[in-house]
Amino acid sequence: MKYPWVQCTVAGAITALSAAPVEWAGCAFVGVAIWHNAISKEPEPRERSMRKGALCGLAFGIGMNAAALYWAVGLLQDFASMPLVAALPVAGILVLAQSLAYFSAGLAAAALRWPTWLILPMCITVSSSLVPALFPFGIASGQVAWIEFAQVAELGGRPLLDFVLCLAACSISESLCRPRLLPAAIGVFCVVTPHLYGMARLPQIQRARQRAPLTRVGVVQPNIGIFEKRDSRLAPAHLVQLKSATRQLEHDGAELVVWPETAYPLPLHRAAQATPEGVYSLRTDEQSGPLIFGAITVAATCDRWNSAVAMDAHGRFRGTVDKAVLLAFGEYVPFWHWLPVLQSRFRCPGLRSGTTPGVLVLKEQRVGILNCYEDVLAGYTRAVVARRPNWLLNLTNDAWFGDTTEPALHHMVARLRSIETRRDLVRAVNTGVSGHVSATGENTAITNTYQRAAFIAEVRSLGGTTPWTRFGDWLTWALCGVLLALLLLARAKPTVHSNVRGAARSRYR
Repeated sequence: MKYPWVQCTVAGAITALSAAPVEWAGCAFVGVAIWHNAISKEPEPRERSMRKGALCGLAFGIGMNAAALYWAVGLLQDFASMPLVAALPVAGILVLAQSLAYFSAGLAAAALRWPTWLILPMCITVSSSLVPALFPFGIASGQVAWIEFAQVAELGGRPLLDFVLCLAACSISESLCRPRLLPAAIGVFCVVTPHLYGMARLPQIQRARQRAPLTRVGVVQPNIGIFEKRDSRLAPAHLVQLKSATRQLEHDGAELVVWPETAYPLPLHRAAQATPEGVYSLRTDEQSGPLIFGAITVAATCDRWNSAVAMDAHGRFRGTVDKAVLLAFGEYVPFWHWLPVLQSRFRCPGLRSGTTPGVLVLKEQRVGILNCYEDVLAGYTRAVVARRPNWLLNLTNDAWFGDTTEPALHHMVARLRSIETRRDLVRAVNTGVSGHVSATGENTAITNTYQRAAFIAEVRSLGGTTPWTRFGDWLTWALCGVLLALLLLARAKPTVHSNVRGAARSRYR
């Protein structure tokens, strides 16, 4: 193709089909194979252009992120009050920022001048891990739809999935373009081995879950819109709805009930020790069990936190975990303390962040809290699991994104956290998708968006560690070492070759 960047843009869009709600996991293999094919046309690696590699990588990232994150335009229009002419370029900047990892991977793969089918998977893995992204959706995120393949995430997280998937795609593409035994063998190995591992590991985890203690957790999805939540006049009615669903879940056997992020409709003072009385009470006389709910907690005029609060069966508060990873501009104003112009426009700098990952303890259950989009952050989830929770709980409000695919994409990315940590994950989301993900990464319960829903999740309490939770992202740093060695070797090659040629000329002079 005359313009390989066009081919790579299409490859990125095809890869996006592995994302929710489509979840065609094989599309990620196809997309990466097309990218490899576009940049490996030259017969020799030394003829590869760095400019071409960078441009093709950027095109791939733009194609993938533009297709998967299309909802950013509507988000900016609805909640940042931007007109379409402003929302489009701002969303474009977001897509470009999300594509920097693939730009870097393409540039590095071309610069190192080693065979593309070997070097590109390493560069993709390293760049995807080290280059920050606002929403960490990547090439391998959709592999939870291919549940056996995804089980290797407990060994090395998403980086290992990225590497195995990309090496398989590039190797098979290479063997099809230039029939050779080694790439074909490596490609087949990278496809078959993770599946065999998953087929052996899944029954083991399922048996461990069956033996583990059971807790029946009720989940409330109230389906309250953003603008309704902001209307304080509707707060009593919202509380009536939440408490009514809670009573029904307890009647059906729930031992613990959870409400979504900021479900309590009014600020709650951090010094409070028990539920308020009267119309704003968190419980009724018919309720008999503990509750974990989301609320904005306050201590002073400008001190506010996005919190998860535990309340026991007697209405007493037993602990608070604050959201630690905040979104710039959405939850806080960057540089507010240093720029007077921001202080004149915004009365407060926004929410304050929590200082440590948190666990709430109720009914002898240690519940690891992931607030809002913290459940898509593998490193933060690993820090929570280091505090030895029995299972994970995510409280989220995805109503900001409207009737788009974002809630389904959020849920899909979060499922990898269960495999990486081997913990059940319960998600209580205001407008959906709510659900229960077992420690195998499989959905045992899931709701539709923009519907009132309530269900009971049979959560299993698991302990122990995985290689991922114990050692973290070991693969990325190992690949960094390999790439550095290859770079030094490539720089040494010209000297070695010139010495050999000089010795030959001297011999026959």
